[in-house]
Amino acid sequence: MVQEFTVVVRQQANQPALFMRKRFKSGEFTLDGLTEKKYDLQISSPLFLTSRVSLDFSADARPTSYCIVILHTYRNETRLTPTAAYSVSTKMLQQKIPSAAATAYAKGVELHREGKLDEALIEDGRALRAYPQYIAALSDIGAIFILVNRPEAAMTFLRRAQEGDDCNPIINLNIAAALVEQGDYSGALKLLKKVMRDDPRMAQAQVETARIYYQQKKYEAAEEAVRQAVGIEPSLLDAWLLLAQVSIEQKKLDQAHEALMRIRQTLQNKQATDVIDEQLSKLGG
Repeated sequence: MVQEFTVVVRQQANQPALFMRKRFKSGEFTLDGLTEKKYDLQISSPLFLTSRVSLDFSADARPTSYCIVILHTYRNETRLTPTAAYSVSTKMLQQKIPSAAATAYAKGVELHREGKLDEALIEDGRALRAYPQYIAALSDIGAIFILVNRPEAAMTFLRRAQEGDDCNPIINLNIAAALVEQGDYSGALKLLKKVMRDDPRMAQAQVETARIYYQQKKYEAAEEAVRQAVGIEPSLLDAWLLLAQVSIEQKKLDQAHEALMRIRQTLQNKQATDVIDEQLSKLGG
């Protein structure tokens, strides 16, 4: 369970409006006083990718009352298929990194993993001053800017990294995430399709594609993409969670039950499994 996190509550409206920001601990949160019909929630924590949840109180009542959200990190390479093919551009292979740049980048990576994002940016900046074309440092700065909800700044560095290595799956997935943050779903889908052409067994690219379709309420397309993801990588938790969400929206309760059971079998946290058990009871299982 994420120990500390922030929830930003925004009303879905065409005009500017104030929004609520609250901090929570130990993986659970409750929001009171939501008087409007539609809201967007942004859930974030250092080291984790911001997640979004849409609430529509004007629609029919959902069969479950809890939302389960999985946050994951950008630097977690295990979210890529372990046996996936990986290609590197000739430009990247030809890079000769000065020792000063490599040392600063190594410090930046360690600080990033510790959640010290401001300090990580300083070290990555030093690496770039020593070697402005340093692809890994450019990619890391871009990932950090996404983590702090600055997708425009992220794109500046990620595009430069992509120029050096346009087949790097981490860079391309992060660019797609930044495009989603900017509301450019078509651009993100186009890039994700390229990732899947380069490596058809990239399960996380399928999940990100499904997530976009889910946000667009294209539930059948989302289900197809997420089914392909779990077919490639059956242990991918956020894929099963997304399948549960899609299934509930489509009133496919047996399918939602299957997905929640998969999540429950994988988790070792009692607090989380208790929540899932409550959801299963409301689904009739």
